[in-house]
Amino acid sequence: MLLLLAAMCGIFAPQGAVLAEDAAVRQALICLAEDLPDNRPYSAEGTAYSRDAATPLLSGAGGFIYKRTAEVNTWLFSVPASPDTPTLSLRLDGISALTGISLNQQPLSSTRPVAIPLNETAELRYTSARTRGVIRLIFTTLPVIRVEVSGTLYVDRDTACRITVSDPDYLAHGQDEPVAVYEAVISRRGRSSARYAAKHPYNFTLMRDGEKWDHPLLGLRADSDWLLDSAYNDRSRMRNRVLMDVWHATYRLPWDQTLSGATRGAFVELFVGDAYRGLYALGEKQDRLQLGLAKAGGRWNSLLLRTGAAGKDQSSPAGFVSLGTARPGSSDPLRWYNVDIRYPKDTASRSGALWSDFYEYVRLVVEGTPEEFAARIADYADLDNLARYWLFANATDLTDNMRKNMTFARLDDRDTRFNRFILVPWDMDSSLGRHYTSKKSRVDELITNRLFTRLIRENPGGFLDILRADWDALRDTALSADTIMARFEDYYAAIHQSGADLREIAKYPTFTSYVKAAYSYELNFDSELAYLRSFLEKRIAWLDSQVDSLCGPR
Repeated sequence: MLLLLAAMCGIFAPQGAVLAEDAAVRQALICLAEDLPDNRPYSAEGTAYSRDAATPLLSGAGGFIYKRTAEVNTWLFSVPASPDTPTLSLRLDGISALTGISLNQQPLSSTRPVAIPLNETAELRYTSARTRGVIRLIFTTLPVIRVEVSGTLYVDRDTACRITVSDPDYLAHGQDEPVAVYEAVISRRGRSSARYAAKHPYNFTLMRDGEKWDHPLLGLRADSDWLLDSAYNDRSRMRNRVLMDVWHATYRLPWDQTLSGATRGAFVELFVGDAYRGLYALGEKQDRLQLGLAKAGGRWNSLLLRTGAAGKDQSSPAGFVSLGTARPGSSDPLRWYNVDIRYPKDTASRSGALWSDFYEYVRLVVEGTPEEFAARIADYADLDNLARYWLFANATDLTDNMRKNMTFARLDDRDTRFNRFILVPWDMDSSLGRHYTSKKSRVDELITNRLFTRLIRENPGGFLDILRADWDALRDTALSADTIMARFEDYYAAIHQSGADLREIAKYPTFTSYVKAAYSYELNFDSELAYLRSFLEKRIAWLDSQVDSLCGPR
């Protein structure tokens, strides 16, 4: 018997919002669209059980097998995060001549739905003329992504795959169906993070007819390139996502006041094949679009540089440590030690010209006399941007974003309004009281490099006055401990409501760093949120004293 698929959906709430009913247990109503003539009670006697005979389908919700055992399959369904109670209709695919069906031992019908708490496992029992079975249902209010790979997954090497996205808020995101399937290529990403076999991060690119395909996912921008961040070394799983939001609240690009260089993202639950991989953050890439840079060959002559590994002292221009011995582009037109040109890629005819200003910028910091530095640094660096970056990095303890994990960009080398380099951060999991190993960092550790040391010591262009004014504006707003913690708490409210935190703990109860076995922990969201608040409050108070000492009291 085929039960018709129907749905009644409520108002969708954005992910990360604190729902009014967060303290209460949310429910869903499950019903059948068409009654059985005679819904008989389930009986374990008689016909042999066939575990994979039935596939449960719920209207407006995507379902994935979460766990298989010899006796029962458990399915995870992604349902709307609405404060209203959704009504979802059920059908069983793969079963004919259905004679009985119940949920939590209550008969299912079309007119009398069964209410089930979304934080509990529901048990679906069914019988037919030839089979009987039990299916367990669990629910999440987060989107769910499944990656089906046709080969081995490599670091920085694409493998064809199929991406299934179940978006419980699909109507609010302008989609017609809750579940969509895309062709894509995928690779493992990261340098240090790629060593964590238990929970890899990934890059994937949407494809259509063999070409990259720009398409929006989960209400984010239309693009082909996406990240799946595992945040495995982050005890909160939220640091990078939250700090991208904080940077956006802290800064705006001089050439586009709607952008900051920060990416947007959404928390999801991930499957790779049939294996549940836990809580991830789907994110946009920090690229030309995110930084408001024009395409090559147009009116603007844009440039985007990305810093990679920290590099050795003798070859680390990214942190203004050294010029090294090789000129930019001498062996690779797109690379200078630990700095890469990410845009434009076609540099064959003018790579030297693209590197010339950045080389002079680094040379001025590394070798320039005090007089030269004071006279010329504002020709290459946007001092307003650097003041914001220093305050942001020190308020949020970005221990890994002064020699690596930085992006330099400028809109045009010919327009005096936009010819200076700006600096924006990325990959901020090493922050807010934790190093990348997950061990604690010091509350009173200054985050700096030679560029900022010289700016503060020599004060070109009144840099300290800019720093003082910016801190006065941000101290009680975007960079206050309460504001930053509110972002963590909002995201965690959505994660906790979905039950994804408990599934994450069950999947990854402990962490051991690839650096040292001593760097390990047991995953506990509540204790880490408490640590984050304590660290932030102390850190902001310490930064207050630092700014007062450097710039004078307000």
